[in-house]
Amino acid sequence: GAPTLYALAGMGAVAAAVLGAPISTTLIVFELTGDWQTGLAVMVAVSTSTALASRLVDRSFFLSQLERRGVHLAAGPQEYLLQMFRVASVMRGPLDDRAPDEARLWDLIGNGVYVDANATLEAAMPIFDKSGLPFIPVVRLTGAGKSPELQGALFHVDALKAYNRALAATAEEEHS
Repeated sequence: GAPTLYALAGMGAVAAAVLGAPISTTLIVFELTGDWQTGLAVMVAVSTSTALASRLVDRSFFLSQLERRGVHLAAGPQEYLLQMFRVASVMRGPLDDRAPDEARLWDLIGNGVYVDANATLEAAMPIFDKSGLPFIPVVRLTGAGKSPELQGALFHVDALKAYNRALAATAEEEHS
């Protein structure tokens, strides 16, 4: 084969593995060259590089870098939106008319069922799943050996409403 064929196959293989887009890479090279033999060579190289890269890196190089930084884009908005909301912004304060009884909240805190006010909904949702409660106490942890300060209560329905509004806004933005 011509050196050009090997160069295109090599570039296609590297691009497909790094970008995580083997089909797009193959089609681009085929459209640029218009030669089915080059397209076939690129397809073989892309298939091999993609198979090897999938064993070493999950999805693409760029998504792996984002995962290391704690940004979970590959799973879609349903994954990263829970990280955007702090519990303190969604909770009901102690002066709210719909807040639960303070004695009940302290009882739950004594049983180890509570969430920190600085935590995100990503940390709070598993607590709802495990406990099956309609609300959980929100506390501010003051330090080792000190009792937590009661800040209010996070209701499951309020957390789900905030999450649903964020999902709807994301969907509207994507489809507008």
